[in-house]
Amino acid sequence: MERRSADALFGFGGVHAAENDRALRWGSYFEIPMLLVALWIIVDWYMSSQGMTSDSQRTLYDWLVWSFFLVETAILYRLCDQPLRHLKRNWSNVAIILLGFPPLFDMHQQFGLLRLLRMFFLVGFVSHNFRTIRNVLSQNNLGKTLVVAVFFITGGGILIAAIDPAITNPADGIWWAWVTVTTVGYGDVVPVSATGRVFASLLILTGITLVSLITANVSAYLLSRSNEKKARYEKQELKKLLELEERIRAIEKKIDHLIDTTTKK
Repeated sequence: MERRSADALFGFGGVHAAENDRALRWGSYFEIPMLLVALWIIVDWYMSSQGMTSDSQRTLYDWLVWSFFLVETAILYRLCDQPLRHLKRNWSNVAIILLGFPPLFDMHQQFGLLRLLRMFFLVGFVSHNFRTIRNVLSQNNLGKTLVVAVFFITGGGILIAAIDPAITNPADGIWWAWVTVTTVGYGDVVPVSATGRVFASLLILTGITLVSLITANVSAYLLSRSNEKKARYEKQELKKLLELEERIRAIEKKIDHLIDTTTKK
């Protein structure tokens, strides 16, 4: 029995890895538009809550979002070798298409609550991309390194509050530590003592190392993904060559057989 991942259970499984290349390729094409739709859902919710959109504008936005789900689901359903499996892995999209049909919102005021279904899409989007985040964090134990760094930075913020007189409480110290490590440097909280500045220098070096480590691991992960795609493509091409070789051998056998038959006659 197929073991379903967490994102598939939530109904945002995407295209199955065993599907054909065309379906996988189109599934990747929809990833960036999906990110934009997720961002727009947040913006639309904010504008609606602040009364910044008219009824006609809200209707237009509802149709656009609904149309995206419909087009994406229809195209991938058509391209997949096992379309029913795709619908089962993406049942939340189907629910949004059926229950989020814009005219339902105008039939009764209570149907307007169905707009909240699209907010559930954000949960599914995070779940769908959690696997990528987990893979990046597992690269060279980056996740464990980040956990240690969080404790180190938080502890450093508490220590600076005891070391430097300009930072009067641990909350300001932690805020200063995070701003320093991320090289943002707002300058709203600044150590003034010599001891505090020496400690800040060490924390700055930690921040540079941490950012470099994250960048290197993300780059390594993206490179490995690219190599996996190339290896999969080469494997497919090799399979085609082997099949072509088998056909040529079969043709050669038939030709030899015809020659033998003609010679005997």
